[in-house]
Amino acid sequence: MSTLRKRFIRDLKIQNYSDHTISNYVCSISLISRYHDCCPSHLSAEQIKDYISHLRDLGRSWSTINLLISALNTFYMGTLGQPQKMRPISRPKKQSRIPNIFSPEEVTRLLKAVHNLKHRTFLMTMYAGGLRISEACNLKITDIDSGRMRIIIRNAKGHKDREVLLSKKLLKHLRVYFQKYRPDGYLFPGRDKSRPYSRTSARLIFAGALKNAGLAKKATTHTLRHSFATHMMESGIDIRIVQSQLGHKSLRTTLQYCHLTDKSMSVVKSPFDDLSIS
Repeated sequence: MSTLRKRFIRDLKIQNYSDHTISNYVCSISLISRYHDCCPSHLSAEQIKDYISHLRDLGRSWSTINLLISALNTFYMGTLGQPQKMRPISRPKKQSRIPNIFSPEEVTRLLKAVHNLKHRTFLMTMYAGGLRISEACNLKITDIDSGRMRIIIRNAKGHKDREVLLSKKLLKHLRVYFQKYRPDGYLFPGRDKSRPYSRTSARLIFAGALKNAGLAKKATTHTLRHSFATHMMESGIDIRIVQSQLGHKSLRTTLQYCHLTDKSMSVVKSPFDDLSIS
């Protein structure tokens, strides 16, 4: 590992970035360095723009490019002390896309398509708590507070802890799962019992469930979180509570689900319906 790479990782750790973010930032810097075949400290603003243009040509998403710019900002401003390097670089406009949502019936089909008890319970926990994949993978047995009917999410996005409601039905399934697997430490351990379930394994489980359920929608594990939020809104839960359950910093992030609910659409009438055309 180069001295510069070590310095960058050190600086990220000092700023309390998560291991996942550190890995993504280091990878982003490595890729642009490899593309131009030079040390990242020697890159010019024009070279950075050329690489961003290259990513756009490849059809890379806004989030990928935004991640790169964030990594470069931290690298040049923090580690190298060269903030002027990034001044000519603008972030692309954020893409506004409506996420795919499962209906409650589709969630049921998805979960019933998983026959392995551990795998099914994992996906149930993701949906029932509206959890991110990393949050579900890192759950520990002690995070399930059955006395208060809460799930404690520790060190979530933004290094924040939060509590979500523990579903009574989920608790029953968790107890059946616990009796069979007897996990110790992590609620859903990986092959190495001392380590959490890997995100790769979780994504493979979800992909298999999607295929077995015969669901043609383009979806990821995050679709379960989107569906949880939308279904809560449809059941009349106050948006502030939904915001708290999801751990959103801004209410604007939660508001997107208002536009996805069947109830909100059911009261809207097209002006075409008022035309005198039979």
